[in-house]
Amino acid sequence: MTEEEFGDEFEEEFAYVKEKAAVNDEELLLRMKKRIINSYRWREDVIIPFSEELKIPPEELAEILMKRLDMSSLEALQPRFESSRYRCIKERIHTDLSLCWLCDVINILTEDEAEKITNKIAFEVLKEDKSYEDALEDGRKELLEYLKR
Repeated sequence: MTEEEFGDEFEEEFAYVKEKAAVNDEELLLRMKKRIINSYRWREDVIIPFSEELKIPPEELAEILMKRLDMSSLEALQPRFESSRYRCIKERIHTDLSLCWLCDVINILTEDEAEKITNKIAFEVLKEDKSYEDALEDGRKELLEYLKR
């Protein structure tokens, strides 16, 4: 293939195609929302993981978000989603280890001790890419050792 043929093929494949102008503001808003949601990082960071959590197709979650959120909420969702992951996983760990019973009901564990345990497990899951189940099992063993002291 000559350089000229390659250049022509490249231009055909990656040619800029200008979108038709939006008919009205509503269509323009929908187009802008789709651009946000369909961006690579947004799909990878928000749409795919959250749709898996809800057990629905990513397209269905995208439709829900476009319908229920305005532009500023959509644009702010990705950083809020990322920052909430740590808090949400800590709450899940707290529940899965029944720390509310150990801290609030039985009073054999302090809030600080429970916090240290949940922080350690959450760190292993989010920063060290350890599976949630493995980290929780190790945390459960550590909790039992602590309680036996």
